[in-house]
Amino acid sequence: MFNSQHYVPILKWKRAEQNALKALAKEHKKRITPLIQFVMPKQEDHEKLEDVIRKFEEQLPHIPKKLLEVCGSNPLFIDFSLLFTTPLKVKCLNTILRTGRKLGATFIPVIYLNDDFQIKKAAYTMATENGSGMCLRLICPDFSDFTKFRQNIAGLLSSAGMTEKDIDLLVDIKETGVNGDKYVKYFNLSQSIPQLPKWRTFIFASGSFPEDLSKCKLDEENLIPRIDWMSWGKDANIKKLRRKPAFADYTIQYPIYKEVTQFYPPTTSIKYTLDNEWLIMKGQKQRYDKYLASAALLAEDERFYGENFSDGDKYISEKAKHFKMYIKNPAIKGTGSTETWLRAGINHHLVLVAHQVANLS
Repeated sequence: MFNSQHYVPILKWKRAEQNALKALAKEHKKRITPLIQFVMPKQEDHEKLEDVIRKFEEQLPHIPKKLLEVCGSNPLFIDFSLLFTTPLKVKCLNTILRTGRKLGATFIPVIYLNDDFQIKKAAYTMATENGSGMCLRLICPDFSDFTKFRQNIAGLLSSAGMTEKDIDLLVDIKETGVNGDKYVKYFNLSQSIPQLPKWRTFIFASGSFPEDLSKCKLDEENLIPRIDWMSWGKDANIKKLRRKPAFADYTIQYPIYKEVTQFYPPTTSIKYTLDNEWLIMKGQKQRYDKYLASAALLAEDERFYGENFSDGDKYISEKAKHFKMYIKNPAIKGTGSTETWLRAGINHHLVLVAHQVANLS
């Protein structure tokens, strides 16, 4: 489906992420195949679990059209693993993929070796009916017993009635580890996967963005190394590899999803991706004017990519210009919100990494 000069960002199906993808130019969308992870809506204090599930199910008929509107007609990986129950995962898989096919979309279901049989069966059926194939997402525990690992893969291929050429292979280690040792370990292990050259695509995913910004200082420049990107750049270019993987990451978000932390007010911080680092301009919680002050500093920084680089950079530039008016009259508002600043940061990251990956030999 694609080679190693392609980018697979792993994103939650939330408004900031949706709008970051939607704002991409066509040339960038061609270089990217997102993996979309669906998450449950916020559970209010008075709501029962069944109420939250029902709320999500009510959205289902509209999701396929929205996916096309946001991402265009290019293929997408669709992952349901963060939903609460097996019946809900199966229902979503069947509904979204069937409706997507009718709309002319190519939605590729993502499964895991240890998924319930009902989920695998639904994915096998949809992959065959749609002719889309599927994606097998491997995680670190899968590599703990290589004899069992080989048996599990052989069993999956047999049950699915597919061969490696029908399946995209994604190795996802989540966190890279502080110094990248975990990355090196599993990158090397992934090169021992049976029939590695035969899989439709081969992708290696990790994330090194921190869980929170508690170690970053207020109103100062903070630089966090992009260990995921630098490790891939180093290890994926070793000449003796059986197969070079495509690069996948979690953009400017922590790779492990913790639902309980999603609804706390974050600091008003700008997260800006540089070639090998993230520049963090940390503000205080709910001090939205800090966004404008940081934007004004960033727009004058020589490391700023310029307003024409991406939609996210255009947003930063506009807010930097707005800062001068705002400090004279805060009543005019226009600071932006947590959502819009996350959108801008993700959009910039997507464009930068798409360029980085495409320009590597």
